[in-house]
Amino acid sequence: MRALVVGLVVAVGLPVLSPSAADAAAHRDPAKPSHQKSQKRAKGPTSLKITKGATGPKAAKAKTRAARISAVGVGREHERVEPRELARGQSVGAPWAGRLQHPTQLPPGDGYYIRRPGRSFGTETTVELIERAIGDTLEGFPDAHVLAIGDLSAESGGPISEHRSHQSGRDVDIGLIYHEQPAGYPASFVHAGTDNLDCAATFKLIESFLGSASDDGGVQMIFLDFEVQGILYAWAEEHGVSERRLGRIFQYPHGRGSGEGLVRHEPNHDNHLHVRFQCPNDDSACR
Repeated sequence: MRALVVGLVVAVGLPVLSPSAADAAAHRDPAKPSHQKSQKRAKGPTSLKITKGATGPKAAKAKTRAARISAVGVGREHERVEPRELARGQSVGAPWAGRLQHPTQLPPGDGYYIRRPGRSFGTETTVELIERAIGDTLEGFPDAHVLAIGDLSAESGGPISEHRSHQSGRDVDIGLIYHEQPAGYPASFVHAGTDNLDCAATFKLIESFLGSASDDGGVQMIFLDFEVQGILYAWAEEHGVSERRLGRIFQYPHGRGSGEGLVRHEPNHDNHLHVRFQCPNDDSACR
């Protein structure tokens, strides 16, 4: 039967393929289905491939991931990082809400006693002007007793006990000067009155500090009890100091709430001067 079929094929002129040749022809370059479309590369910052028209969980997941990455990429194009300006200088913030950086310590010296060395830090300008004022005073009154130096600021500034201010290196407490060195002084401050206060030396001390008021970082204000101001005012008036000059110095006699003068009333300041200095020009964060 097979020979008959072959004979018929040959008779009509058709090619004869062996079974192995027929299999090879069937598997070589099969035609693509007409409904299948080419793949396109997804646009965006990734090389993720998504088949257009594809459906199913995998295709949905791929689209979601590509959308998220694309959104992140677009957002980053608009991100801007602003540089933080570092505070220049030493005094940062206000005397009642501040700190101190790169501190300068008031060194021990002749004619004064530092009560608490751990609180003897300030700006370089503050320390220099303290030394200068004390030196000027003791030069005019070489027989005066040793002067008590109270707190400036802690080494890094910030809040310290017994004070609402003294946080930014621009405050200092200075003891008053007496006819005779009182018991317990200079380790402690001593109340001043008409019977014990050396008005001439103390007036000189105040003027020595106020002499820097027009300097960079110079004295801004001095706090002293109103009644003690009155004692000094009366002495100065008796010794020929003009009313105009006294008016530039003291708040007295205009009242505790007056804005006159650079020496202002503050409660609990009848035994020392509280000297506050201005912000030095180079301290960019000083307030």
